[in-house]
Amino acid sequence: MNDKLKKTTNTLKKRETIMDGAIKAFVMEGYEKSSMDRIAYHAQVSKRTVYNHFANKDDLFQAVFKRLLSEQELLKNISYDPDKTLEEQLALFADAEIFLINDPSRLALCKVLTTVFIQDSQLAMETKSKYGPPHTNLVNWLKSADEDGRMEIPDPHTAAQIFHSMIEGALTWPALFQPCQTDEQLRPLKEDMIKTYLCRFGKDSKKI
Repeated sequence: MNDKLKKTTNTLKKRETIMDGAIKAFVMEGYEKSSMDRIAYHAQVSKRTVYNHFANKDDLFQAVFKRLLSEQELLKNISYDPDKTLEEQLALFADAEIFLINDPSRLALCKVLTTVFIQDSQLAMETKSKYGPPHTNLVNWLKSADEDGRMEIPDPHTAAQIFHSMIEGALTWPALFQPCQTDEQLRPLKEDMIKTYLCRFGKDSKKI
């Protein structure tokens, strides 16, 4: 490994360490009480090191949010497969949403992020504006399923919004106010919602 690549790798690792420390501070002490000193403490680095990588706590907040969103987006990178059932493919999209709540540490972070956004609507709007249109992968998947004759989708964007609203309304939001549930506990409701969704948009139930 050459010196330049080694330096870049070390920088990325240090940023990850600081973000992990920020998450610990946000979850354990609350966002408002999490000073850069406390973040440095939880990351086990000096405050100067924190400032070398992040200008302020808001920058750290955005970096933490972006990392979580990026991890989730990787799970949403799903292409339509004509050889698989619609149910199992939609389950993958549902699992990408459930990813945020089926792990205690991620759920705790989501609770913090949600609280911050509710308290500061301007920050929520500014953060949202930094990212592309939501549900793009699902929209493309729905278009393909419609073209394949297995679903009837008048408006893919609306259909995608309906699907995510069902998952978020029944699983994600309730999870913010209760202990973390396992995939096994969440599966029955998830499967029922997918069946309900396909009753509305599935064109031929025999192909589902």
